Amino acid sequence: MQKNNMILLTFVSMICALFAFGCVSADFFDDFSQEDYEARGWSGRLLFGKPDLEYLYPMPDRLSIHMPDYNTAIYLLNENTNTDDSTVEVTFENVFSRHGEVGIVCRYHEDGWYELRAVLSGQYAGSYALYRYDGSLRAKNKNPFVSLHPDQDRFYTMDINVGRNEQNTFKMVCEGEKIRIFINGNEQDPPWNKEFWAKEYKDGLNGFSVWTETPYGLAQIDAINFRSLFDDAE
Repeated sequence: MQKNNMILLTFVSMICALFAFGCVSADFFDDFSQEDYEARGWSGRLLFGKPDLEYLYPMPDRLSIHMPDYNTAIYLLNENTNTDDSTVEVTFENVFSRHGEVGIVCRYHEDGWYELRAVLSGQYAGSYALYRYDGSLRAKNKNPFVSLHPDQDRFYTMDINVGRNEQNTFKMVCEGEKIRIFINGNEQDPPWNKEFWAKEYKDGLNGFSVWTETPYGLAQIDAINFRSLFDDAE
Protein backbone atom coordinates (compact mmCIF):
# COMPACT_ATOMS: atom_id res chain seq x y z
CA MET A 1 0.00 0.00 0.00
CA GLN A 2 2.79 2.46 0.88
CA LYS A 3 4.55 1.69 -2.42
CA ASN A 4 1.37 2.36 -4.39
CA ASN A 5 0.83 5.64 -2.53
CA MET A 6 4.40 6.73 -3.29
CA ILE A 7 3.93 6.01 -7.02
CA LEU A 8 0.71 8.01 -7.05
CA LEU A 9 2.28 10.90 -5.14
CA THR A 10 5.25 11.01 -7.53
CA PHE A 11 2.99 10.98 -10.58
CA VAL A 12 0.78 13.76 -9.22
CA SER A 13 3.83 15.85 -8.32
CA MET A 14 5.16 15.52 -11.88
CA ILE A 15 1.85 16.65 -13.36
CA CYS A 16 1.70 19.53 -10.93
CA ALA A 17 5.22 20.63 -11.83
CA LEU A 18 4.47 20.52 -15.55
CA PHE A 19 1.15 22.35 -15.53
CA ALA A 20 0.87 24.34 -12.30
CA PHE A 21 4.36 25.87 -12.21
CA GLY A 22 5.48 25.33 -8.65
CA CYS A 23 2.53 23.90 -6.78
CA VAL A 24 3.18 20.98 -4.45
CA SER A 25 0.65 18.14 -4.57
CA ALA A 26 0.02 15.75 -1.72
CA ASP A 27 -2.08 12.65 -1.53
CA PHE A 28 -3.07 11.67 2.00
CA PHE A 29 -4.53 8.16 2.08
CA ASP A 30 -5.63 6.09 5.06
CA ASP A 31 -7.12 2.60 4.90
CA PHE A 32 -7.43 2.53 8.71
CA SER A 33 -5.38 -0.66 8.90
CA GLN A 34 -3.44 0.71 11.88
CA GLU A 35 -5.29 1.07 15.16
CA ASP A 36 -3.62 4.28 16.35
CA TYR A 37 -5.62 6.67 14.18
CA GLU A 38 -4.71 9.70 16.33
CA ALA A 39 -1.02 9.20 15.50
CA ARG A 40 -1.96 9.62 11.82
CA GLY A 41 -3.47 13.04 12.46
CA TRP A 42 -7.10 12.18 13.17
CA SER A 43 -9.17 13.83 15.86
CA GLY A 44 -12.81 13.22 16.70
CA ARG A 45 -15.14 16.14 17.42
CA LEU A 46 -18.64 15.62 18.75
CA LEU A 47 -20.90 18.27 17.24
CA PHE A 48 -23.83 17.10 19.34
CA GLY A 49 -24.46 14.00 21.41
CA LYS A 50 -23.38 12.58 24.75
CA PRO A 51 -19.66 13.17 25.40
CA ASP A 52 -19.37 10.35 27.94
CA LEU A 53 -20.11 7.63 25.36
CA GLU A 54 -17.62 5.72 23.17
CA TYR A 55 -17.99 6.25 19.42
CA LEU A 56 -14.75 5.24 17.69
CA TYR A 57 -13.55 1.63 17.48
CA PRO A 58 -10.42 0.91 15.38
CA MET A 59 -10.53 -2.44 13.57
CA PRO A 60 -7.95 -4.22 11.37
CA ASP A 61 -9.41 -2.95 8.09
CA ARG A 62 -11.60 0.02 9.02
CA LEU A 63 -12.53 2.63 11.59
CA SER A 64 -15.89 1.60 13.04
CA ILE A 65 -18.17 4.40 14.23
CA HIS A 66 -20.79 3.28 16.73
CA MET A 67 -23.73 5.56 17.44
CA PRO A 68 -25.21 4.32 20.73
CA ASP A 69 -27.79 7.09 20.98
CA TYR A 70 -30.01 9.17 18.72
CA ASN A 71 -29.43 12.81 17.75
CA THR A 72 -25.68 12.38 17.44
CA ALA A 73 -23.14 13.80 15.01
CA ILE A 74 -19.43 13.08 15.20
CA TYR A 75 -16.72 14.53 12.94
CA LEU A 76 -13.31 13.08 12.10
CA LEU A 77 -10.80 15.68 10.87
CA ASN A 78 -7.21 15.16 9.82
CA GLU A 79 -4.54 17.73 10.59
CA ASN A 80 -2.47 16.60 7.58
CA THR A 81 -5.08 17.97 5.18
CA ASN A 82 -5.07 21.70 5.99
CA THR A 83 -5.38 23.23 2.52
CA ASP A 84 -7.54 25.29 0.16
CA ASP A 85 -8.46 23.43 -3.06
CA SER A 86 -8.79 19.71 -2.52
CA THR A 87 -10.54 16.48 -3.44
CA VAL A 88 -11.92 14.44 -0.54
CA GLU A 89 -13.04 10.84 -1.03
CA VAL A 90 -14.36 8.42 1.60
CA THR A 91 -15.75 4.90 1.38
CA PHE A 92 -18.28 3.89 4.04
CA GLU A 93 -20.08 0.67 4.92
CA ASN A 94 -23.52 0.92 6.50
CA VAL A 95 -23.24 -2.08 8.83
CA PHE A 96 -26.62 -1.30 10.37
CA SER A 97 -28.72 1.79 11.02
CA ARG A 98 -32.36 2.83 11.04
CA HIS A 99 -31.53 6.41 10.09
CA GLY A 100 -27.88 6.82 9.17
CA GLU A 101 -26.15 9.68 7.41
CA VAL A 102 -22.55 10.28 6.40
CA GLY A 103 -20.82 13.51 5.50
CA ILE A 104 -17.76 14.59 3.51
CA VAL A 105 -16.11 17.75 4.80
CA CYS A 106 -13.74 20.26 3.20
CA ARG A 107 -12.25 23.56 4.42
CA TYR A 108 -13.13 22.85 8.04
CA HIS A 109 -12.30 25.38 10.73
CA GLU A 110 -14.13 26.58 13.82
CA ASP A 111 -15.97 29.35 11.95
CA GLY A 112 -17.41 27.01 9.34
CA TRP A 113 -16.94 24.42 6.60
CA TYR A 114 -18.59 22.79 3.57
CA GLU A 115 -20.26 19.40 3.80
CA LEU A 116 -21.85 16.84 1.52
CA ARG A 117 -24.42 14.83 3.52
CA ALA A 118 -25.82 11.54 2.20
CA VAL A 119 -28.60 9.45 3.77
CA LEU A 120 -27.96 5.70 3.79
CA SER A 121 -31.08 4.52 5.61
CA GLY A 122 -34.37 5.79 6.96
CA GLN A 123 -36.99 8.16 5.59
CA TYR A 124 -34.70 10.02 3.18
CA ALA A 125 -32.49 7.08 2.15
CA GLY A 126 -30.90 7.57 -1.25
CA SER A 127 -30.73 11.35 -1.03
CA TYR A 128 -27.97 13.90 -0.52
CA ALA A 129 -27.63 17.58 0.28
CA LEU A 130 -24.84 20.16 0.53
CA TYR A 131 -24.39 22.59 3.38
CA ARG A 132 -22.26 25.45 4.60
CA TYR A 133 -21.80 25.39 8.35
CA ASP A 134 -21.90 28.94 9.74
CA GLY A 135 -20.52 29.22 13.27
CA SER A 136 -21.91 32.71 13.71
CA LEU A 137 -25.44 31.34 13.36
CA ARG A 138 -24.83 28.74 16.05
CA ALA A 139 -23.59 31.50 18.36
CA LYS A 140 -27.03 33.09 17.90
CA ASN A 141 -28.79 29.78 18.67
CA LYS A 142 -29.87 29.44 15.04
CA ASN A 143 -29.52 26.48 12.69
CA PRO A 144 -25.87 26.74 11.54
CA PHE A 145 -26.32 24.54 8.45
CA VAL A 146 -27.07 26.72 5.43
CA SER A 147 -28.19 24.89 2.29
CA LEU A 148 -26.10 25.41 -0.84
CA HIS A 149 -29.26 24.78 -2.88
CA PRO A 150 -32.05 26.73 -1.12
CA ASP A 151 -34.54 26.07 -3.91
CA GLN A 152 -34.57 22.35 -3.12
CA ASP A 153 -34.20 20.57 0.22
CA ARG A 154 -32.34 17.50 -1.05
CA PHE A 155 -31.64 15.45 -4.15
CA TYR A 156 -32.45 11.78 -4.72
CA THR A 157 -30.18 9.56 -6.78
CA MET A 158 -30.04 5.90 -7.74
CA ASP A 159 -26.26 6.06 -7.30
CA ILE A 160 -26.46 5.63 -3.50
CA ASN A 161 -26.53 2.01 -2.33
CA VAL A 162 -29.04 1.89 0.52
CA GLY A 163 -29.53 -0.80 3.15
CA ARG A 164 -27.42 -2.85 5.53
CA ASN A 165 -23.86 -3.89 4.72
CA GLU A 166 -23.82 -1.72 1.59
CA GLN A 167 -20.71 0.29 0.71
CA ASN A 168 -20.64 3.73 -0.91
CA THR A 169 -17.80 5.97 -2.05
CA PHE A 170 -18.46 9.70 -1.90
CA LYS A 171 -16.15 12.31 -3.41
CA MET A 172 -16.30 16.07 -3.05
CA VAL A 173 -14.10 18.35 -5.15
CA CYS A 174 -13.69 21.77 -3.51
CA GLU A 175 -11.95 23.94 -6.08
CA GLY A 176 -11.99 27.72 -6.10
CA GLU A 177 -15.54 28.87 -5.44
CA LYS A 178 -17.27 25.72 -6.70
CA ILE A 179 -18.01 22.22 -5.40
CA ARG A 180 -18.46 19.07 -7.50
CA ILE A 181 -19.98 15.86 -6.17
CA PHE A 182 -19.37 12.23 -7.17
CA ILE A 183 -21.23 9.23 -5.76
CA ASN A 184 -19.81 5.79 -6.53
CA GLY A 185 -17.92 7.26 -9.47
CA ASN A 186 -20.85 9.17 -10.97
CA GLU A 187 -20.90 12.95 -10.96
CA GLN A 188 -24.05 14.55 -9.59
CA ASP A 189 -24.98 17.53 -11.74
CA PRO A 190 -26.54 20.55 -10.01
CA PRO A 191 -30.13 21.10 -11.19
CA TRP A 192 -31.28 23.88 -13.49
CA ASN A 193 -27.73 24.45 -14.81
CA LYS A 194 -26.73 26.02 -11.52
CA GLU A 195 -23.55 25.54 -9.48
CA PHE A 196 -22.79 24.49 -5.93
CA TRP A 197 -20.98 27.60 -4.70
CA ALA A 198 -18.26 27.73 -2.03
CA LYS A 199 -17.40 31.41 -1.71
CA GLU A 200 -17.24 31.98 2.06
CA TYR A 201 -14.41 29.73 3.26
CA LYS A 202 -11.09 29.49 1.45
CA ASP A 203 -9.17 26.80 3.38
CA GLY A 204 -9.25 24.38 6.29
CA LEU A 205 -9.13 20.69 7.19
CA ASN A 206 -10.70 17.77 5.36
CA GLY A 207 -12.58 14.90 6.97
CA PHE A 208 -15.94 13.19 7.34
CA SER A 209 -18.91 12.84 9.67
CA VAL A 210 -21.49 10.27 10.78
CA TRP A 211 -25.02 11.14 11.94
CA THR A 212 -28.10 9.63 13.53
CA GLU A 213 -31.37 11.42 14.24
CA THR A 214 -34.42 11.13 16.49
CA PRO A 215 -35.87 8.63 17.21
CA TYR A 216 -33.55 6.22 15.43
CA GLY A 217 -30.29 5.70 17.27
CA LEU A 218 -28.14 2.59 17.54
CA ALA A 219 -26.16 2.62 14.33
CA GLN A 220 -22.80 1.32 13.14
CA ILE A 221 -21.28 2.94 10.07
CA ASP A 222 -17.67 2.12 9.23
CA ALA A 223 -15.11 4.23 7.39
CA ILE A 224 -13.26 1.86 5.03
CA ASN A 225 -10.78 4.33 3.57
CA PHE A 226 -10.13 8.06 3.20
CA ARG A 227 -8.25 10.03 0.56
CA SER A 228 -7.46 13.73 0.36
CA LEU A 229 -5.70 15.07 -2.72
CA PHE A 230 -4.69 18.69 -2.56
CA ASP A 231 -2.33 21.27 -4.09
CA ASP A 232 -0.49 23.95 -2.15
CA ALA A 233 1.29 26.88 -3.76
CA GLU A 234 4.95 27.22 -2.81
